[in-house]
Amino acid sequence: MKRLVKMGLAGLFAFGLAQAKVNFPFPQMSDYGGNATLLSDKAKASEELKSQFAYWLKTMYNENGDVAGVRSDPGSDQYFSEGVGYGMLLMVYFSDNATSYQSQFDKIWNFYKKMMNENGLMVWKVGNLSTKYDQGAALDGDIDAAAALVMAYYQFGDEKYKEDAKKLIQSMKKSEFESNGLHLPGDKWGDAGYNRKNPGYFDPAYMPLFALVDTENADFWSNKAYDANMKLYESSSAEVTTGLIDDWTDKNGKSEDDYYSYDASRAPWRNAKAVCWHGDKRALALDKKMAEFVSTVSASRMAGPVRRASGDLGNDHNSTFVTSLMTSLISDAKYQSKLDEYWAEAVKLGDENYFNQSLKLLNGLLVSGNMPNLAAAPSTPTSSSSVNPQSSSSEGTIALPVTMDSAPKMTLSGRTLEFSANGDVRVDVISMTGNVVKSFNKNATGSVSVSLNAIPSGLYIVRVKNAGVSNLKKIKLD
Repeated sequence: MKRLVKMGLAGLFAFGLAQAKVNFPFPQMSDYGGNATLLSDKAKASEELKSQFAYWLKTMYNENGDVAGVRSDPGSDQYFSEGVGYGMLLMVYFSDNATSYQSQFDKIWNFYKKMMNENGLMVWKVGNLSTKYDQGAALDGDIDAAAALVMAYYQFGDEKYKEDAKKLIQSMKKSEFESNGLHLPGDKWGDAGYNRKNPGYFDPAYMPLFALVDTENADFWSNKAYDANMKLYESSSAEVTTGLIDDWTDKNGKSEDDYYSYDASRAPWRNAKAVCWHGDKRALALDKKMAEFVSTVSASRMAGPVRRASGDLGNDHNSTFVTSLMTSLISDAKYQSKLDEYWAEAVKLGDENYFNQSLKLLNGLLVSGNMPNLAAAPSTPTSSSSVNPQSSSSEGTIALPVTMDSAPKMTLSGRTLEFSANGDVRVDVISMTGNVVKSFNKNATGSVSVSLNAIPSGLYIVRVKNAGVSNLKKIKLD
């Protein structure tokens, strides 16, 4: 199957090539730059995911006029903010050239906005699609909704998503993060929130996105918040040989109990996402430790809640525990067969409630290469006062989307592409339908020439990556 290419939104518009309904149609089947081990058969997994998503749409998605929510269970009229965050992400990543889910995305986002409290954050639990309750927000729903808005900007091409993302990100900073960078579980916890933390609410993969959008607080997101909350993950993991994260900890990461349960079940996915998107070394270390334990348990037996110290399994054999722990296996190629085993088991589990089904879809998208960082593609150059390319953490770095100021410049002479390179270079020639028709990799210093003689006449985009930066060029081959 042809490999679909990730093309930046700004680049598509600049070249006048926004012909598809969406800019990153499902399935992407990315390899995340080789940062992770993924499913052996990504094409098959993509079809399985599409089928599972159809069930999710039929049973969990519920709309009324211009708003929509994600049911807590089939037939239920109860909704959670975390389901809103999951739903927004799923609408972005399952949109394809045949069906854009932008309308459904907008309706879920409308529901979030309709249920905002005075802090600009959605109340965590709602009894129906129309009645707002006076209660607090929960960070896990807010953080996924904010990231989904950023991705929607790149996927659907409307500036309003970026503007809304910035407002939400800044509302989270004001009401759901301490000045030292540590997260609060929500906006109305009072003093309790300063000492009671839920590591699984925090997502290291999103910090570069937030820094990219909320540029005035870029250092807070890419350094302070990232480092403070990764220490919670690391402290909880270090307590036990299984590496499993606890549901709740104190402000120093000391665990509250001995269970990896439903709250913690987002932790492996969040860290694995940081590995796939940014090559995050600290997140990789956490997943590697968990994977050592997960690899010893057959997928058909995996069940939670899991005793962290002993590894004793619970009685809930469902997609939450099977697929969340599955994502830790992306950390090493030696777990390839085990990763495939876990996904095969997840597919067998069939119809489940919204939480289990949503996590299956999110985790499945990641390990099949269908959840790329859409902001990582080349974009409009940022100013010198914008985000630094990497975090300054001494234990691991997070690469942010780069500017094109130093990207390799290309010229086309007849059917020969010419540019200068320094080190590893990759060239992709991309058709107007988004398929790679030619790829070229080598290590070179100085002038590089690539023959395009074998490519049929027509319009193409050429993407050159070298030394961590990229450039896009529209070409016409006669």
